Amino acid sequence: MSHIPPQNPYQQPDTYSVPQALVGSRKDQALAIVALVTGILSVTVGCICFSFLPLALTAIVTGVLGMRKVSQGTGEGYGMALTGVILGSLTMLTYAVGFAYIYFSAQSANNY
Repeated sequence: MSHIPPQNPYQQPDTYSVPQALVGSRKDQALAIVALVTGILSVTVGCICFSFLPLALTAIVTGVLGMRKVSQGTGEGYGMALTGVILGSLTMLTYAVGFAYIYFSAQSANNY
């Protein structure tokens, strides 16, 4: 009979190693995430709090900067950055058309 102590099947291994492929491939996604979040907030919360303008502008600016980082190879998240730019632009366009409609319909109502 051998005198090997029984192994605990629930015991964790002594050391953990991170694969080298994961260590060097981390790129910055912060601008893309900020663009996406502020783009979504500009569409949803912007109409409630009338804060669509700073949210949409933040989404557009950070989205463009995030896409620039991706094209330079120092960042990732191109889809999130692009979505933030699209949502921010659509929000700005929607509110501009809405305010123009209200303004011109009020002007035409005063002419009659």
